[in-house]
Amino acid sequence: MSTTIFIYAVCLALVANFMSVSAIRCHQCNTHDNEDCGGLVVNTPRAQRDNQYLKDCAPPSGKEAFCRKTVIKFEANNEHRIERGCGFIEEKIQNACFTADNEGYKQIICTCADEGCNGAKSLMGARQVAYSLVGSVVSLALASVIRH
Repeated sequence: MSTTIFIYAVCLALVANFMSVSAIRCHQCNTHDNEDCGGLVVNTPRAQRDNQYLKDCAPPSGKEAFCRKTVIKFEANNEHRIERGCGFIEEKIQNACFTADNEGYKQIICTCADEGCNGAKSLMGARQVAYSLVGSVVSLALASVIRH
C-alpha cells in the first residue's frame, strides 16, 4: 500500500513540475521616473547586483519572458532615457542588441534571457557594438539614398 502512495506522490510531483511556469526576474525601471535606474549593476560573479528594481516578470499565457534594456535618444533636445523591463514578444534578435531609427528619436534595444541581465553593464561585446554601429550607418545611408 505504501508503494502505491509513493507512486501517486511521484506522479503528482511530476505533473506539478510540468505545470509550473519558470519565471525570470528583470530590472524594471525608467530613468524618466527614477534617475538611479541608469546606473544599475548587472549580476556578475565579481559585481554585486542592485536589486531595488529587480522584479518577477509576468508573461501572458503561453509566452516566455526575457529581459530588455532600451536606450532612447531624443533628437530635439539631445536627451536620452533608459528603460529596463520584461519582454514577451519575440524580438528580431535575441540575446543581442539592435537599433531602431524612429521619427524624432532613436532606440538601442538589447535583450537577454538571464535573470537580472538588463543592468547597466553593456549587453554586447566590443565587436558586436562595432557591427551594430556599422549596420546602423549603412542603414541610414541606404535610407537617405532611397528618399532622394
